[in-house]
Amino acid sequence: MKKSLLFLLIIIISSVVSIQLFIIPQFENKVRHPTERWALEFLTSGSTDLLAEQLQGIPKNDRLAYLNNIQANFGFALSLQAYNQRDFSSEQNTLLTENKIVGDPFADLVYRKIDDNQLLVIVKPNSVPKHLVNEAQRWMMGTFYLLNNTLIQYPEKEWPQIIDSLSHEFAYPVLLKTLSELDYTPQQMAELEQGVMISISSDDSDFIGYPADIVMQRIGNSDKIIVLGPFSPELKSKVVYMLSVFYFIFGFFLLIPIIIWLIPGWRSMRSLNKVAALLGQGKFETRAKLIRFSHLNNLSKTFNIMAEKIQRLISSHKNLVNAVSHELRTPIARIEFNLELLRGSTKNDYQVGQLDRIEMSLNELNLLVSEMLTHARFDREAPTLALETVELNQWIKQELIVWQEANPKKTITLLENAECEALLDKFYMSRALSNLIRNAIAYGQDVIQVSYKKVGKGWLIYVEDDGDGVANSARRKVFEAFYREDESRNLQTGGTGLGLAIVKQILDWHGGEASVDESSLGGARFILHWPTNM
Repeated sequence: MKKSLLFLLIIIISSVVSIQLFIIPQFENKVRHPTERWALEFLTSGSTDLLAEQLQGIPKNDRLAYLNNIQANFGFALSLQAYNQRDFSSEQNTLLTENKIVGDPFADLVYRKIDDNQLLVIVKPNSVPKHLVNEAQRWMMGTFYLLNNTLIQYPEKEWPQIIDSLSHEFAYPVLLKTLSELDYTPQQMAELEQGVMISISSDDSDFIGYPADIVMQRIGNSDKIIVLGPFSPELKSKVVYMLSVFYFIFGFFLLIPIIIWLIPGWRSMRSLNKVAALLGQGKFETRAKLIRFSHLNNLSKTFNIMAEKIQRLISSHKNLVNAVSHELRTPIARIEFNLELLRGSTKNDYQVGQLDRIEMSLNELNLLVSEMLTHARFDREAPTLALETVELNQWIKQELIVWQEANPKKTITLLENAECEALLDKFYMSRALSNLIRNAIAYGQDVIQVSYKKVGKGWLIYVEDDGDGVANSARRKVFEAFYREDESRNLQTGGTGLGLAIVKQILDWHGGEASVDESSLGGARFILHWPTNM
């Protein structure tokens, strides 16, 4: 276990180092920096274009003075730079030639071409000016200044048309509304009337961490309001994409070491599951594999030790049963021979009675040895069943005739039903049925009743008697070898304790099961159930 945990720790450390050295740089270059560049270009769109167009109409030597003069009306620094194509990539030069904005997220600035020799540079300072409330107002205050200066040069009735013509310069909505069209808090409306720039947040802007979704300001003393935004629909999609990629990368590359660590354990679990199934089928030589780096190897070793002990125990048990069964044949035969000699040399009634009792005990012992050998043979390996279609009514009737003739004091009946054809091995199933009838004769009183029926995807055979039945606690145990409710094994009931165990083996071969419950006759009802699909 310690080696396994150490292995996991090494994998996690290796994964984290790999993320730092290889994955994060790729994420920065492919996702984060392009997203930040787009955000810079998005927020400075429109105002940068308007300012560049104004500078184009000003002599080159006067441009810097003009920028210094209007600097206080912007939330970011304004400057000029000589245009040298070698300072930019081919993609950036193409954008600048097309009079588009080029953002640089590393330096927090954007470029916009004024003419072939000069660029307008907008730099985002590290702190928000004190007279502004938030970041959104910093980006928009320059836009309000430029739009206000443009609109006041025209009659108020032409303002909607001018806003429409300028709105295509902006990446976000630019609208012109009247005070009466707005519905905000009394404080916000009062601030608008005073010409204060106000910002309105939304759930989307809060989600992406941007301070406002809409920014508004009144135009001079008119009742017109310039409304910029909402910004969040565009910003949210980019931020969500960037965060999704970020969390996926980190989640994926941190999950890999855990998966690598779990794979050996998963293989061990599969091996243990397979071995457990094979052990259940009686293949006691099967062992679980030890998987390298698996944290379940100790469990596999313990399981293998247990399987080996079970194998030895069962093997010794089988060897003992076989040896005892075979070795008992010879002394039993000698006793039978001597018994016959004694019968011919005595006429004493008492002695003859004792000889009869000895013979009865020998017969019981012979039956026990025979059953032990049969059970051992059945337990050693399952035979290949000779399945055939049998008409249950006729087959059971023939079986019962023999038992009725041998036991005339018992009433053995078949509850006849409609004809029913079943698939079974006739030899072995006859053995199972005979064992149940022998058991009913031994433990019943006078009546034994046999019935059958077709159910769903299988068949049922019932053998019932009017004896004392089987206690609930013993209904599963009665099919175990050598188990008997009556531990005395008296001569009246006889039996070997193996008959029902053999029944269970035969039903197992047929893919079915043997069980017992209470009979309507008052005794036990034994049930044989096997499926059509074996």
